[in-house]
Amino acid sequence: MSYLDILRSLPTRQTTDEDLDKLHELVSEKDIFDESVLITLNKDPMYIERTILHHIVDSFHLKLYFEYLYGISEQSNAFVIKSADGNRASGLFFDEVLDISIMHFLLIVWAYVYQPQYIKVCKDKLSRLVNDVLIKRKEAFKGWANTIEELNIPDRAIVQALDMYWAAWTFVVGHEIFHIINNEILSRREEELRADRFGFQVLIRFIEDQKSGILPKELDSFYEDYYLVPCILMEIFRVLDLHREDVPKYGDADHYPSPEERMQALIDLYDTDVPDDFDTEYGNAFLATFLDAVKELCCME
Repeated sequence: MSYLDILRSLPTRQTTDEDLDKLHELVSEKDIFDESVLITLNKDPMYIERTILHHIVDSFHLKLYFEYLYGISEQSNAFVIKSADGNRASGLFFDEVLDISIMHFLLIVWAYVYQPQYIKVCKDKLSRLVNDVLIKRKEAFKGWANTIEELNIPDRAIVQALDMYWAAWTFVVGHEIFHIINNEILSRREEELRADRFGFQVLIRFIEDQKSGILPKELDSFYEDYYLVPCILMEIFRVLDLHREDVPKYGDADHYPSPEERMQALIDLYDTDVPDDFDTEYGNAFLATFLDAVKELCCME
């Protein structure tokens, strides 16, 4: 668990000094953060992202060079930036609003799972998150430093949510890298599903490498319990799509598979892409618990 896990919950480009002070204070009071990791990330705030990207490129023997970019876009998504001639990828862009959506959605849901007596507060928080992310956009970052304190989230829920966040981030980045390396002519829908499979395979590789002791300790978030995190991510996209009006949906019937279709395609990979030695009992329980909690918080079937 790293300091950046907390800091990333409010991306620095939008975080006020007051919010940063609160986050620093919160981190200093917790005993779930590795001091050596904190020191590393204070020296190099992008260490986690860069190390994950390098590990993907190295472990899959990819010959790639692209710039990692981070900011706010109209798409509220991650996507590949093409070069001026359109013949190659020059950058991989990760939207800050997508970032905060995933981070706080996970925090709110797991806060409710571990403390169901906070259901009203969690419902209000989730409703506000969806509203801020989809409507206010640039204002979505204000005041979220109080989320952990207001919900009184227990340490185990924080660890679980933030470790799952990095699993989701890695899956999304793996998905986008497929768009960079793919040379086949595919329909948009087929390419998206193939990209999901590659992102899933990237996540599985990270889990295997952590079990083998290959990953550096700063990346100690890839447990086999979290192999289902891409499905959890699709549930987050599904909820956001239900409320999208003037911004692009994560699923478009004419071009992109829906989050439900993407989730089913990921589930179909379990028999072929998940190693036989994975302990999947807790992973299955995490997904079922998450889906039930979202249903209760959103009051939807």
